[in-house]
Amino acid sequence: MPQTRQPIARYKVINECLSRPGSFWTKQQLLDKISEIDIDIRERSLEGDLQLMRHCSQLKYYAPIKYCKIRKGYHYTDPDYSIDKLPLNNADILALELAATTLKQYQYIPIMKEFTTIIDKIIRVVNRAKQSDHESILDFIEFEKTPIAIGLEHIDTVIEAIQKKISLNLSYQKFGHEVSPTQILHPYFLKEYRNRWYVIGYNESKEKIQTYGLDRVKSLVASTVNHIPNTQIDTKEYLGNCIGINLMNNEIEVVRLLFTPKEGHYLKTQALHKSQTIIEDCPNNGLTIEYRLIVNYELIGIILSYGADVKVLAPKSLQDKILEILDRAKKRYN
Repeated sequence: MPQTRQPIARYKVINECLSRPGSFWTKQQLLDKISEIDIDIRERSLEGDLQLMRHCSQLKYYAPIKYCKIRKGYHYTDPDYSIDKLPLNNADILALELAATTLKQYQYIPIMKEFTTIIDKIIRVVNRAKQSDHESILDFIEFEKTPIAIGLEHIDTVIEAIQKKISLNLSYQKFGHEVSPTQILHPYFLKEYRNRWYVIGYNESKEKIQTYGLDRVKSLVASTVNHIPNTQIDTKEYLGNCIGINLMNNEIEVVRLLFTPKEGHYLKTQALHKSQTIIEDCPNNGLTIEYRLIVNYELIGIILSYGADVKVLAPKSLQDKILEILDRAKKRYN
C-alpha cells in the first residue's frame, strides 16, 4: 500500500475495532488487526495514531478514545461515535437543513420522487445532530407555495429521451387551437420558467428548433425514428438573450427603462436580466437601466407589472406597444 495512504487505512481499522459495542482492544490486538491489511506498524506509531485521532485539528475526528484499566483496552466512550459519520458544526447543520428543505419543495416533480427518501433521511439526521435549543429552519422559513404544474408527468420521458438520444412522437395543442397531428421531436434540453416546464428540440417536419410547453402536450412517447444530434444551438446560451422562452424574431435590441427611486432599490439588488447595466442613478429622478435583449411577451408583461413605477425610454416601438396596451386597459374601465 502506498505510504501516503497508510495512515488513513490504519485509522479506518482502529475505528472499525473501537466502534464494536462493548469491545475493548489492547495495543497488540489493534496491531494484529492492522497487520491483516499488509501494513507493518510499530507500537509507537499506533500510539501516535490514537493521539492524532483524539486531538488533530486537521483530521477533525476528535475521537472519544479512552483506555480502561479494568478491561485493559481502548474503547470509544460514545457508543454512537464513528469517524465514518460526518462531523457537523452548527453552520454545517443549518446549511444541510436548508438544502434538504429547499429540495423538498420540488418533491412533486417525478424525477425527484426517487430522492424523497434520501432527503427525509438527511432531515432526520440533521434533527438528531441539532442542539436541543436549535430552532428548525422549517419553523422560520416559508418557501413560496406554487401550484403543481400541469404536464409534469412528461418530464421523465423527456429526460430519458435527452439522455439516451431518442426521438419523440409529440401531439400538441396550442391555446385556442386544435390538437396538432403527431410530430417528430428530437429533444435537446428542458427549461423551467415561472413554474412551467418547456422542452426545446428540433421539429423534423418543420425543420427548425421549436419550444413546447409540457402543459400543452397531449401525448409524448418514444419514437423509432433515428435521433438527430444537436448541431444547431448551444443549449446553455440558447435563451440567454431573452427573459422567459419566447425568442420572437431573435433580434437583440437596446432597451432603456426609467424606474422610480423606490423600485430602483429592488432592481439594484435583483437584476431582471444578466445584461442589466445602470446608466444613471438619481435620487430624485430615479434609476435608468439599459438592457440588451429580445423584446418578447415576457418582457412586456414584466414592464406592465411595474405599473406607474416604470417608463420605457427606448426603443420607441416598445414604448408605443406599452402605451397601446395601457390605453386598451383604460378603455375597459370606461
